[in-house]
Order: sequence, then structure tokens, then C-alpha cells
Amino acid sequence: MKRAILAATLLATAGLGGTAHAQRVSPLKAGRFMQMCSTPALVGACDAYITGMMDAVALGKVDASHEGDKTAKAGFCVPDGQTGPQMRGLVTAWLRAHADVLGKPVGEGVFAALHDSYPCHGAAP
Repeated sequence: MKRAILAATLLATAGLGGTAHAQRVSPLKAGRFMQMCSTPALVGACDAYITGMMDAVALGKVDASHEGDKTAKAGFCVPDGQTGPQMRGLVTAWLRAHADVLGKPVGEGVFAALHDSYPCHGAAP
């Protein structure tokens, strides 16, 4: 398992140093992702990424449906340059501090953690 996680991390970080973005976007390229999904030891990482994408789209729709509602949670804006370990550290620290969300679906907790950790400050994400 540790080997699979290390391999997934190496694949995901290969090719860092791309162009700047208004918001952080993973440097993982589709071709490398296809290789991950075709490597038996990495299919768990592939499945996790796809599940995360599904959660993101579903929660994005929820966020969009609250447009104009000042009390609704907005999305989040992760600045370019933030690393996976930095984001993971913030998310896990937030989750530890908010035990009330630990029994809820993972997407809700991670979304709230990212929302609180990376506010957009009125800028379009």
C-alpha cells in the first residue's frame, strides 16, 4: 500500500513547474493519469481522483444553486503554488478541529475545510 501511495505521489508530481493559473490546478496530466489507472498498484489512487472529481462537480452545483444567497457557502480559491501536502495539512487540521463533520460525507467536510482555508475574497474563482 505504501508503495502504491508513493508511486501515485511521484506520478502526480511529475512535471511540476507549469504556467501560473488564477487558481491552483493539479499538475497531473491526463496521459499520466491514464497510466495510473492502467497500473494495478495505482488503481486506488485513480478511483479516488475520479470520486473526488464527482464530489467536486456535485458540490459545485450545490454552490451554484445558492447564487445570490449571502449566507450560502461560496467555493474556494486555492492559489497557484500550494502543494498537495500543504492542502492536506490544512484539510486534516480543519477536520480535527471540527469533529461534528466527521460523520458526514467526505465531500462536505473537505469542501468546508477548503472553503474556510482558501476563501476567494470576492474574486471570481
